[in-house]
Amino acid sequence: MNQSGATEKFSKKGPWIISSRGFRVRALGRAGMEYIEADMSLHVDSEAMASRAFVVYAQSIPRDSRIQIIDNLTRAWRSSGFDIQVQE
Repeated sequence: MNQSGATEKFSKKGPWIISSRGFRVRALGRAGMEYIEADMSLHVDSEAMASRAFVVYAQSIPRDSRIQIIDNLTRAWRSSGFDIQVQE
């Protein structure tokens, strides 16, 4: 739950998965994701797997926000039926 106590909801608009908490993410083909939150846009190194899964390379995410962004990515992709594997 977020700070207001409301349950997070996800919606799809084109290639985007959009969270009710204010961030969105999309895959950029078989390699890479775009993550946008407030005024921050971030390219995340990742690979789409043959199964419904992505490998996310944690080193491509700034250290000070890494845990939160990985958590956000995981929730977003799982809401669409994908698994996330994080590689340090």
